[in-house]
Amino acid sequence: MKVAIILNGLSGRKRFFYSRLLPVISEHATADVFETRTHTDAFDFSVTAVSQNYDLIIAAGGDGTIHQVVNGMLQSNTPTEQLPMLTILPVGSGNDFARTVNITGRAEDLKKRLTLLMPGLIDIGSVTFQKDCKEHHAYFINVASAGMGPEVLNKMYAGKKRLGSASAYYVAILSTFFSYRCIPVTIKTSAWQWSNKLRTLAIGNGKFFGSGLCIAPDAKPNDGIFSAFVCGAVSVVDFIRYTSTLKSGLNVIHPKIEYKTAQTLELTSELPCRIEADGELLGFLPARVEVIPGRIKFLY
Repeated sequence: MKVAIILNGLSGRKRFFYSRLLPVISEHATADVFETRTHTDAFDFSVTAVSQNYDLIIAAGGDGTIHQVVNGMLQSNTPTEQLPMLTILPVGSGNDFARTVNITGRAEDLKKRLTLLMPGLIDIGSVTFQKDCKEHHAYFINVASAGMGPEVLNKMYAGKKRLGSASAYYVAILSTFFSYRCIPVTIKTSAWQWSNKLRTLAIGNGKFFGSGLCIAPDAKPNDGIFSAFVCGAVSVVDFIRYTSTLKSGLNVIHPKIEYKTAQTLELTSELPCRIEADGELLGFLPARVEVIPGRIKFLY
């Protein structure tokens, strides 16, 4: 088996990967490691892996690395049966999709996966959005969100030059909590419509986002449908108070919070409203988010 490992070159667990995980992979396959150095490297490496007919791509990093790999895999519109299998190694700073598919970074778990070699089809999200007055498109594997989530990312990117990424993330969360003002957003689907002031909308193919917040407890990445967490103008105090409930995987009971399902969502707002996917800032509404069932062969 021919394996392309796309490794986050800035990962704090890079040494662990080379000492404990790479030897396990090499026991089962011919492995080539591609280390990322820039933001787009994972995309470019996955494009190469598809064109060179690798059997398996391993995204070794966090949700951002997986996001870039998935987009690289799908940019050529290669049919699912002709694509390499995909799996992940959670050695990045944000590992929310790994939580959904119950994948760890332990060597013994990796060995079991490679020995059994039992892939299954999983869904992928597709999002069309606005950026620089033009329509753009991206795929996502875990969660797309609008409202407060993208504003946290925007502040984090602005602060990264002065702080480490982990510090910048938490500073951005605190800053956004107290500065964000809920704006009117309209969500339209074939079965329901929502129009009100929005704190956050999270559209889940996976269950978790924001470093462990379980916003979609019933989400399954292979059921052909999104689970949506719709949070209206909930106060900052309430939102913080319910963080522990979200981390525990329980539904929040609040008159301004709803749990919905949909295959396609149309999002609009009269005011500028950002959208992100898998922790990657994309652009602005209006946006169309739809599920593509069974698009990638995923090795659990």
